[in-house]
Amino acid sequence: MNESNALEQRAALLDVQGSQALIIHASMFMQLLAAQHAGNEKLASFYAERFPPDVKKAYDAWLAQKPFENPTADAHPFVPNLYQVRGTAEAAAARADAERRVTAARQAGNRSGQYLANTVLFATVLFFAGTAGKFEQPRVRLFAVAFGVALFAFAVIRMLLMPAA
Repeated sequence: MNESNALEQRAALLDVQGSQALIIHASMFMQLLAAQHAGNEKLASFYAERFPPDVKKAYDAWLAQKPFENPTADAHPFVPNLYQVRGTAEAAAARADAERRVTAARQAGNRSGQYLANTVLFATVLFFAGTAGKFEQPRVRLFAVAFGVALFAFAVIRMLLMPAA
């Protein structure tokens, strides 16, 4: 469970970092558009040259769609088919691994609970075996022994049906 929690935290961190990068990239893109609209090509090229490679690739693919002339072009370069938010794949992989580890931890917890229940059953058998001789009435003594034997048989069968480690 601790490993699963650590992986979930890593996935969340990757999501946050990716969102922060997306905000910065979108802000740079908006500044580039504002500079182009104002006719300041020097400032527009300043922003375009500083795009990271993944944003540059998405921006070039978006420009290839001729967005200012083509009404069916994507609205911006940050759509999923052009741009992938950083860390998305790694976060998804970490979450999948975390889910597998949670499943394994739950199975281990269930198995542990079954072993603990069997331990309690065996302790109960010892209790009845130890107290059966203390009773004065033969019927009570016989019932205590019979109940202890039945409980022992049940615990042994239950233990044999449990999955191996």
